[in-house]
Amino acid sequence: MNNPRFDPEILQLIPHREPMLLINRLVDVSATRSEALVLIDRDTPFWLEERGVPAWIGLEYMGQTAALIAGYQQRQGLTAPHLGFLMGSRKYQTSAAFFATGQNLRVVCEQAALVGESLATFNCTISTQESNRTLGQTVATAMLSVYRRPLED
Repeated sequence: MNNPRFDPEILQLIPHREPMLLINRLVDVSATRSEALVLIDRDTPFWLEERGVPAWIGLEYMGQTAALIAGYQQRQGLTAPHLGFLMGSRKYQTSAAFFATGQNLRVVCEQAALVGESLATFNCTISTQESNRTLGQTVATAMLSVYRRPLED
C-alpha cells in the first residue's frame, strides 16, 4: 500500500491495512509508549456527513496506537511475535459524541502493566492536535486490556 495518508512506518509496526487502518501518522514510539495522529476528514473510515466520526471509534484509535508498542517491542527483540486481541476497556469517556471534521487527533498510549507474556494494559488518551504539535483539549480517555497470543510455528 502506497497511500500518502498513512505513514509507512506504521505499516512496518502493525498488521492493519485499509480500510481498517485508522491511524495516519506515527508521532513517537518506544517499548512502553506510543503516539499517533488521526486525521478526521471525508476520507476517514466511519466518517458521517455533517457529523464527523462517532467517538466510540476512538477505542480502535487507541487499540491501533497501543499495537504500535507491540510492533516496536517485536522489532527490537523484546517480545516474541504474537497476535493482540482487545479484550476490553475500562472507563472510556468522551467529551462529545463525534470527532469533528477537520480535527487532528493525537492518540497517546502508555503500557501500564504486563502480566506475564499474555496480558497487557494501557492507559490511553485522545487529545486535539493544535498547530505546532501543541496538544489541545483531551477528548477521550480509557484503559485497554489486551490479550497477547503467541504465534505458533
